Amino acid sequence: MDDPNPEAPSSGALVLTAGVFYLLMTLVGLGLIMVQDLDLNRIVLGDGAQVGRDALVGVGCGLLVVGLTWLCRELEAVQTLNQELRALLGSPSSVAIALLAVSSAIGEEIFFRGALQPLLGLWITAVLFGLLHGGSSRRFRVWTAFAMFAGLLLGGLAAYTENLLAPILCHMTINYFNLHLVVGSEPS
Repeated sequence: MDDPNPEAPSSGALVLTAGVFYLLMTLVGLGLIMVQDLDLNRIVLGDGAQVGRDALVGVGCGLLVVGLTWLCRELEAVQTLNQELRALLGSPSSVAIALLAVSSAIGEEIFFRGALQPLLGLWITAVLFGLLHGGSSRRFRVWTAFAMFAGLLLGGLAAYTENLLAPILCHMTINYFNLHLVVGSEPS
């Protein structure tokens, strides 16, 4: 099968580029956490007493967002956004999508919810999260708005659970299924 966009990166190049980017984002986030003298173990898993609850809340919220995204998939603005993203991503494999979902969820949650949210608060962090996902580009406004909403949800999960496990799992779930939706493949 011919790739519809020969300029799109291969799965390997996409994963490598994203992996380096999210590793750097994670390291900056960890540095900011250390500067704030926050307990990294507590930030990621809380006191450990509610790990099961936090995991279920995170995956459950992620599946709800995926369901809402699926219901909106026929809207013209969503279809246009998916075409734009598909042109950028190409046709990554299911393994590449899984690696992107994991690396982006960990990197972005450590940076935004673990490091920035304690400094800037929920609302400013959510706005920054949205702007960094689509910026002011007209073609990505739907993505920016979705990311701001997601930033509020993920930040709320971090505040509610007092750790990053729920937001990481929520983010990972959303990215895994929505990347499959964007590139037009079935999740494995």
